[in-house]
Amino acid sequence: MSDPTSPHLDLFAAARPRLPGLIALYGTRRGGVSAHPFDSGNLGFSTGDDPAAVVENRRRLAAAAGISLDALVVAGQCHGAEVAVLGVEDRGEGARAPSERLRGFDALLLQDPGVYALSLSADCPLVVLADPESRIAGVAHAGWRGTAAGIVGALVEAFRARGSRPEALWAAQSPGICGGCYEVGDEVLEAVAGRPGAREACSGRFLDLRQIHRAELLAQGLRAGRVLPSVDCSFEDPQRFFSHRRDRGVTGRNGVLVGWS
Repeated sequence: MSDPTSPHLDLFAAARPRLPGLIALYGTRRGGVSAHPFDSGNLGFSTGDDPAAVVENRRRLAAAAGISLDALVVAGQCHGAEVAVLGVEDRGEGARAPSERLRGFDALLLQDPGVYALSLSADCPLVVLADPESRIAGVAHAGWRGTAAGIVGALVEAFRARGSRPEALWAAQSPGICGGCYEVGDEVLEAVAGRPGAREACSGRFLDLRQIHRAELLAQGLRAGRVLPSVDCSFEDPQRFFSHRRDRGVTGRNGVLVGWS
């Protein structure tokens, strides 16, 4: 269980001695400056929050990671499965205002140390990958649409295309809506039915996306002991996490900041 008093969660805390130099901080809703209903650590511009408050919240998350806001890259997410490959030339894109150039990318691969991605969510689980051999990092925003489209496998394939060995990768799952709270319709169940682990992830009309993601990572060749789960449910914890479903769409965005220093 993550520290319930911290405004930032280290998604790789259990493996930290094995991954020196990797940053993977998940920002909770605490410790920011946004007013209700985005109180207080909202990281998303698309919510209706004051943009200046969002920038300050992002600056605080970056400072907690020991980096500058202008080292971040924030893409425009669309619940798809496209992977953007980022380098040093992309630093700062989307950090202070919504990105026009990087619209439509829900998976980000960071091929250069010193480049950091911020991926946002308000129920959708985020899957973070890291290769300590090549010092490549990546993150997938994996809601049901992205999961159905194979976004987790697409990110692993992007690592593999750059020489990473799946058995050398580490993965961490972020807080997100749990299988006991995520009731879905037939269209969602049908959409994810072909993914690894989908049968086991369904209980009636309830769906555990993180169980599918874990099964997908193992099917891609990652070692079970290197896939670090999260047990935190965004829906059940209004003190720490925003939830689009719980808050009926009027809510902020949590997010993970990831990259190699």
